[in-house]
Amino acid sequence: MWIVASDFDRTLSHESDKFVIRKDIAEKINSFSKIYKFFVVTGREERYMKLLAPGLSPTGWILENGSLIVVNSKKIINAPKNWFTIRQSISRKLKELGIPHSFGEVIIYVDSWSEEISFESARVERNRRDAMILPPNVEKGSGLRIALKELNVEGKVVAVGDAENDVSLFRVADYKVAVENALPEIKSLADFVLDKEDGDGVVELLDLILSGRFPEGVNIH
Repeated sequence: MWIVASDFDRTLSHESDKFVIRKDIAEKINSFSKIYKFFVVTGREERYMKLLAPGLSPTGWILENGSLIVVNSKKIINAPKNWFTIRQSISRKLKELGIPHSFGEVIIYVDSWSEEISFESARVERNRRDAMILPPNVEKGSGLRIALKELNVEGKVVAVGDAENDVSLFRVADYKVAVENALPEIKSLADFVLDKEDGDGVVELLDLILSGRFPEGVNIH
């Protein structure tokens, strides 16, 4: 069983499309998901994914950087029970420091934040220019593990990404794949680097899997 776990922004969707997934890419993923498993693993909130990915029906969604899992219409919160109390105290500290932020269902988002800061009861995950504040030990990789356990699915995991917060996803993968537009440090960690950017790169990967040419058919970086 092949299990593909793909980031969304700059991996499935392109910035020039305002991160709305193209119809042909969504259709390819939907078709693939009828044969194998495909998970969208993103830092984004569920409400935004409904706007950015209309018509996309993967096997499951790992949202908010692994802190919110949606499979079979079931939502799973990947956070300790005291997290929301901790989250409020972190928010107060951010306000005192004058750092604008917003809440997802679970995590805290800080846009265009380059400052260094740490919290005793939380971790900060970078994603290019932005940051996400999460419960300890919560990341894309842990979210994927929960989704697979919930569905009782086993197989070869292929993780696809482009930026720093995809590193934890790489850790749980049998094959680490970077799209062509990935950051250099992500390409250096990948087993394979695709020829194409964004969603076109993911379609390239799915075609290789479906044709039986993966992993031999992928360009090794």
